[in-house]
Amino acid sequence: MRGALTALALLLLASTAEGRAPAAAQEQSIQAQPAQTQPAQTQPAQAQRAQAPLDVGSDLPSAVADEHITVSSDYRGSFITVFGVNPDRRGRGDIVVVLRGPGQPATIMRKHRVFGLWINGAPVRFSDAPSFFAVLSNRPLRQIASPQSIWRYGLDPAASAHLESGVPLGDDPSAYRAALVRLRRAQDLYQEYSGHPSPEERGGLTMFPGGLFRAVVRLPANAPIAQYYADTYLFRESRLISSQHIPIDVSRIGIERSVHNLATDLSVLYGLLTVLLALGAGWVAAYFFRRE
Repeated sequence: MRGALTALALLLLASTAEGRAPAAAQEQSIQAQPAQTQPAQTQPAQAQRAQAPLDVGSDLPSAVADEHITVSSDYRGSFITVFGVNPDRRGRGDIVVVLRGPGQPATIMRKHRVFGLWINGAPVRFSDAPSFFAVLSNRPLRQIASPQSIWRYGLDPAASAHLESGVPLGDDPSAYRAALVRLRRAQDLYQEYSGHPSPEERGGLTMFPGGLFRAVVRLPANAPIAQYYADTYLFRESRLISSQHIPIDVSRIGIERSVHNLATDLSVLYGLLTVLLALGAGWVAAYFFRRE
């Protein structure tokens, strides 16, 4: 049933794009401005760069199969499907889909060997690093967009992480960004897909005749329960042509939501109830298993 609804939505998007697709001479393109080097950027400049995808013209027809994902007690992750159509009648350009989770602080420490022992060095803090990040493209991202465009629009997690503190003298900030990406990729929180997925893969970007595309992202169970954003981009010759910004809500339901709200909003009451529950369970166990 969902497959039929998705196919119907793709057909509707295709007909809409044919009705309003502009001629090639009227298409507007956005030239990526050269980005500054990482050490020279200030925090306001990084915040402005992170909001850049929101300022781009949102004329790329795309949507998600389910904008509201519910989390219950047996939640084991989910799949988010983004579909759309290339408004170019000739099907020119490359498609990039990015699924971003909420930003969270993060701390990275490099180990140093001192007298034969490995100890943690000075912490390097990120004020805003994506808690989840997945990028999907029809071919390798470095072949689609220039490094300046990738940095400007935050198309990889390293470019989306904002340094709050300085790095130790002599260290390279990019090494700490790479460490952050490596650690979260090991937790399956950072994902990257390029090219047509194989039959064994559930996630990836698939291109169909007529400019239709479908991107499937696997959201693991350890990803935060919050609001996500799916951004779709159309690039041509390393220039951003159009984009779309779609919010996705992941929320708890049932007793999971009630317990979470009680623990966060009324933490003192939640602690007292937990202690009373533990005492009651102990008393019941002692009553039934007491010795005669």
